[in-house]
Amino acid sequence: MFKLFGKKQEPQEEVREAALSRHPKAAALGAQFWQEEFDILAVTGANGFGGGEEDVGEEYRTVTLPLTAWREDGGPIHREDTGLVALADDKLLTYLRRLAPPDSIIQARVRQGMGDNRFLLVGLPSPVMDPELKAILDEQTQEVSLYVADLGTFVLNRTVNWFQADVDWQGQSIQLVYDRGSEEEMKKAQETGRSLMSAQADWDKRVRAYAAEQLPIQYEGLEDEMLDLSPEELAGRLEPESIQVWADGSFEFWFHDADYQWEHSLRVCGSLEDGPDQVHLEG
Repeated sequence: MFKLFGKKQEPQEEVREAALSRHPKAAALGAQFWQEEFDILAVTGANGFGGGEEDVGEEYRTVTLPLTAWREDGGPIHREDTGLVALADDKLLTYLRRLAPPDSIIQARVRQGMGDNRFLLVGLPSPVMDPELKAILDEQTQEVSLYVADLGTFVLNRTVNWFQADVDWQGQSIQLVYDRGSEEEMKKAQETGRSLMSAQADWDKRVRAYAAEQLPIQYEGLEDEMLDLSPEELAGRLEPESIQVWADGSFEFWFHDADYQWEHSLRVCGSLEDGPDQVHLEG
């Protein structure tokens, strides 16, 4: 699929055939795209090449680079969220991330998707400069912030597409987070945050108590890892890191061990209506 797989002096079709013969998954991926190849200039998004979770453990996996705008040389600009798709092993993925970093302008030879607006990368990308695309890049990298009454100033984290603010929770600084969405959705998520913040002493106690009660039941061996702490001691060891809230009134509290002896993070899910109702160990 990539010219990288063959020697530069080899004809393009011979290189592609050699790549496909060595990596059968490339044939299945390539079948999703039209055969015609052309060059595009593109603005990359806030994240670099990534993905391929479904192929974890395999040498080669499908990875995607988010794009926010693209054009054929001299053609009109298309401002749309799309992606540049490639089949890569760890070595090639590292190389691609260097050649096409987040928030940059690149040139790439591609094939267009048959059923969607993705592009298949068929040649190594390279950095370029284009004045019109540079204006789009400058616009997308400007800080986006907004003030929310009773909560503070939120800043958009573009890598995860959510707004986050540092807030005071029971005397310590944590992050309050909600997803970027429609104005109505964000206002409802902010209301969820206000409800938690206005009664934080009660919610802090409820969430800690629920976690301390459910952890020994759901995870065998936890008592040994946490030195056989009582529920009260376990609840006291949980130190909050962040709270994520949603428009429907649901929330997730994230905790870590205050003494840093426990390798896991703890996620407690619930809603304003039902209170905490799920506990998950992460990491």
